[in-house]
Amino acid sequence: MIKLYQFEPAFGLPNASPFCMKLETYLRMAGLPFEIAPNANIMKAPKGKMPYIEDNGRAIADSSLIIEYLRKTYGDRLDAKLTS
Repeated sequence: MIKLYQFEPAFGLPNASPFCMKLETYLRMAGLPFEIAPNANIMKAPKGKMPYIEDNGRAIADSSLIIEYLRKTYGDRLDAKLTS
């Protein structure tokens, strides 16, 4: 299962970081099973910033690179029901 490391909720939002919100939204919309890691430590992040994920023992940082990895690994079903 994908483990998502991100900041805690703040200011009445699920996350104060737009990059963390972007990634969590993608995971939810894509229907990928994931869990949010409690007490994420930015010092352990691969690039020293949030968000990052762990998937099958691999740590990946940067929301755009993570989404690209998820699309390649699990496929992208978001457009599956669209017609031209």
